Amino acid sequence: MGFKDGTDNIRAEDTTAMERYVWAQREDGVDWMSGGTYMVARRIRIRIRIRIRIDVWDATSLEGQEHTIGRNKLTGAPLGASREYDPVNLAARGPAGQALIPNHAHIRIASPENNGGQRLLRRGYSYSEGNDPATGQLDAGLFFIAFQRSPTRQFIPVQGRLAAFDALNRHTQHTASAMFACPPGPRQGGYIGEGVLG
Repeated sequence: MGFKDGTDNIRAEDTTAMERYVWAQREDGVDWMSGGTYMVARRIRIRIRIRIRIDVWDATSLEGQEHTIGRNKLTGAPLGASREYDPVNLAARGPAGQALIPNHAHIRIASPENNGGQRLLRRGYSYSEGNDPATGQLDAGLFFIAFQRSPTRQFIPVQGRLAAFDALNRHTQHTASAMFACPPGPRQGGYIGEGVLG
């Protein structure tokens, strides 16, 4: 879609954030998952107009695209900021007092500030599978992967807010979803999944 997204993501080098948001802990109630993580994978197709084959997204003005995402398309900076890695300021206001990051912008809806402080370790990978033979539409979009300590505290509430309010919904269609329990790595002499299988 031409935007930098996920800039405000957890970094694997941030071991404190990884412990808090990614690695399951014994106190979470599933002993065999302690030190593991839960992975959500989703396939998200970009909507295409069937008749004229113009991507709905590409037919949207630059300003409309930026308001949908909440970032400057050229620099990747959050609206109201200058650089890609500048903090997202949800309180930033324009000269007329309007929110610079619109209420339904993707980065506002997905922000930790609007989700009880919860964060995900997420990665997105573009895909293109050519034309769908059944519809004639281009099958292209994003393969989204997120890791978290607790899907019920993290992914599910965030996804509920995105489903209800995210302006990006008019441009996308989720075509597949899956959730996986990823047990911790094996101890010396052990094997993966030993805590649940052994």
